[in-house]
Amino acid sequence: MAMMRAPLRLSGMLLCISIASLGFCFSTMAQQSAPKGAAVPGDSALEALPGDSAMKALQARTVTLINERCAGCHGGKYPRMGLNLGPEKLLPAVKDVPSRQVDSLKLVDTRRPERSYLLMKIRGDKGIKGSPMPDNAPALSAAEINEIDVWIRVISRSSGGSRTAPSAPDSTRKR
Repeated sequence: MAMMRAPLRLSGMLLCISIASLGFCFSTMAQQSAPKGAAVPGDSALEALPGDSAMKALQARTVTLINERCAGCHGGKYPRMGLNLGPEKLLPAVKDVPSRQVDSLKLVDTRRPERSYLLMKIRGDKGIKGSPMPDNAPALSAAEINEIDVWIRVISRSSGGSRTAPSAPDSTRKR
């Protein structure tokens, strides 16, 4: 019985992420076709997130994701590039902190979340230095990238930053 619960929990979580991703895709398409200043229909999904329990759940999922996929190299006593993404260090390590590779960009830019170098680096966008992350490991899935994108935008909104639609993947991705 216990063995059946884990796959059900995982599939339920994947279903939720898929539904959220679909909603954000529609939000992005609507934002691109909507006149400037117009309300974007899919933006209500983002409006619902900053609630206390929703915010904590998003933070917990993102911390777990980054811990599993990034902190192997960017964690511990001697993290790569001096960037410790361990669970207890994640937010202070990235929020409005300049990138060490492209000093004109911040790892998580709360004023312009679409220009967050952390997101650019995991997507493999044009303008990054070095390889897309994670290095020497499989690329993050679209759902994982979307989760980090949403997390960055929620952090930005809670810091008084801009309201942007999820960033579209750069078509020049190197992978």
